[in-house]
Amino acid sequence: MSKWGKTAAGSTRWFCKYCRISGTRKRKDNRERERLFLFVRWLTTKTTLQALTTNQHITVKTLFRWFTPFWLRPPVPRLESSVRVLVLDATSVVPRQCMLLIAGDGDRLRPVSWMPAPRECYTSWTMFLAELQKVFEPSFVVCDGQRGMLKAIHEIWPHTKIQRCLIHVMRQACGWLTQNPKTKAGRELLILVRCLSDIRTKRQKRRWIRAFRYWNRRHTTFLKERTYSFSGRWWYTHRKLRGTRSLLRNAIPDLFRFVTDPSVPRTSNHVEGGLNSRLKELFRCHRGISTTKKLALASWYLALRQGQKPTRNVY
Repeated sequence: MSKWGKTAAGSTRWFCKYCRISGTRKRKDNRERERLFLFVRWLTTKTTLQALTTNQHITVKTLFRWFTPFWLRPPVPRLESSVRVLVLDATSVVPRQCMLLIAGDGDRLRPVSWMPAPRECYTSWTMFLAELQKVFEPSFVVCDGQRGMLKAIHEIWPHTKIQRCLIHVMRQACGWLTQNPKTKAGRELLILVRCLSDIRTKRQKRRWIRAFRYWNRRHTTFLKERTYSFSGRWWYTHRKLRGTRSLLRNAIPDLFRFVTDPSVPRTSNHVEGGLNSRLKELFRCHRGISTTKKLALASWYLALRQGQKPTRNVY
């Protein structure tokens, strides 16, 4: 066959001198690539189906037929062995029905792996981390301190150090104390909680721990106050204040890893803010799709982010 000019669309026309027939060659790989580009464009942006059909001069039914193979074959994570700082978090796909466990690379700022689970618990995290254990063992894990997650980390990677997310601790403590505590002890503890975000050096860390222990000694009697009912049943009067104290006291051993190693992020914002928030936005844009398609959407988005050059984030 020899070249025989071009078609109105710009494609090369070929001519067979024996058959006296001309035509164009169609490559299936280019066709699949173009359809994948349309699928990703619609899935990860706010482009509507009507806009795509107008540009491609096809119907919505045809577009759905093109997208079916991509829904049925979502990408899987590509694990790498060089992960030093692992950031763990989970996001809700369907409330009270399906969760998505996500692991991110704290150094390269991109997703490492993901797995759907019925709920965020010890069993789910154990299965997820067991798959990662086959490839690497991180030096640090940054997480929000969920109990099942912490237990799974200690069992799977007993020598890995944990960095509790500073923002999660502060948010939980401020939620229990409220913005306007009614007691003197609560107001003093709220000031200490708000000072957590200013800690950068070992000296500031030691000062904060000393201040917290001094506050605990001064208000020990106050925190032991009890309230009695007519039946003789009793409970601690300042339960929220005691809960905040326990939260900080239990978090202190794993709260300041970033002081000794500045490369360790203080928060899990890389996953929670950089990945989870974007996934929730995509779920809102494509609301109405099934749970299976939501998981496929998450897999396509995270796979694209996995191969994307990371941005510069400031912790």
